Amino acid sequence: MESNNTVDFLSEIYRGAKMGVETINTLLKKVKDNKIYDELKYQLRSYDEIANEAYEELLKRNHEPKDISAMTKFSSRMGLEINTLISNSPSHVADMLIKGNTMGVTGITKTLNSHQNSDPQIQALASRFIELEQDNIERLMKFL
Repeated sequence: MESNNTVDFLSEIYRGAKMGVETINTLLKKVKDNKIYDELKYQLRSYDEIANEAYEELLKRNHEPKDISAMTKFSSRMGLEINTLISNSPSHVADMLIKGNTMGVTGITKTLNSHQNSDPQIQALASRFIELEQDNIERLMKFL
């Protein structure tokens, strides 16, 4: 049986990627610009891949992934609703996502740094998630 440390690590990756999925699914209903819409669809696929991989790793370890709390989902959705009421322009959406991606990089980096002795495969997954977040930031800069 895997240590709780590894399961916690995988759970953090899973929840972070699922938060990306939730956020983008909410924003896809709000944006009107085709270019930012296509960018969001691209990022959604990437988040889904990371979430699915973390999910499968958790199942291999006989753990059911814990989803994002209902309160966190609600709070995030309300924040997005309010922010997109203010503006759903590509620039505003990109700015919101860049801030979220930056928080994601910080969170997963902290988690990775505190799990240096964990399974190298899980460390690699966390590193790919960080690279995804950083790539998303770069890709969104053109919309600012």
